[in-house]
Amino acid sequence: MRQLFWCVFALALLVFSLGISWQMSKATNFLYHVWYQTLEINTVISKSVPKNTQGKRDFPINDVKLHEKKFADIVQSIHHQGDGLTEISYLNHQGILQKLLTKSEVQHLQDVANLLDNMSKLWWGNLLFLLSLLIFYGHKAKQLTAESIRAMPTAKQKLISLACFVFLVIAMLGIWGFTPIFYYLHTVIFPNDHQWFFYYQDSLMASLMKAPDIFAAIAGQLLLIALLLALIIDAILSRYQRQK
Repeated sequence: MRQLFWCVFALALLVFSLGISWQMSKATNFLYHVWYQTLEINTVISKSVPKNTQGKRDFPINDVKLHEKKFADIVQSIHHQGDGLTEISYLNHQGILQKLLTKSEVQHLQDVANLLDNMSKLWWGNLLFLLSLLIFYGHKAKQLTAESIRAMPTAKQKLISLACFVFLVIAMLGIWGFTPIFYYLHTVIFPNDHQWFFYYQDSLMASLMKAPDIFAAIAGQLLLIALLLALIIDAILSRYQRQK
């Protein structure tokens, strides 16, 4: 029972930490400048833009600052209920202002914005639940026996649980791969009649993100930060219990 309580606490803590990790990543534009170089997104842009089927072959392919700015504009809009998506534009070499996104891309990004709103509500609900668990674990008691359900598991037990979680994630990625899982989640989360898959030659959005590669990188980034944060909070709580 004690281990079960801690697993529930660990899950709530991970959800909380993922939310904090998301906000930290958002503040740095999800390290787009790093992934831009690492994933060689410029190569995708230079190859796909000249073949663009949506009348956007005039998009500047060598302007790295512009690419970073357009990604940031999308990030900003999806975190504000989709406001401004239709206004995201770029100047071509003739000085003419062009819309960056097609109607299908705007629709998809609006779906993403709606999803983020729902995830935000879930995070706040989880926060209340986590606070109740922190009170449960942090409640002053004269003595906590090893069998008490309010006693934190040993470091060895936590390490085993963490190893099992990491193994499960690696096993899932090894069996199915990130891309199939990523695409499957799209079919479950988004409306059936809304387009969510875009070929590079049809989409500046997909080209700028080198989808889905950048999402695999960002997912790893989010999970790493979240795990580190969760481990720090758990260690502080465990130390607090030992000092009572």
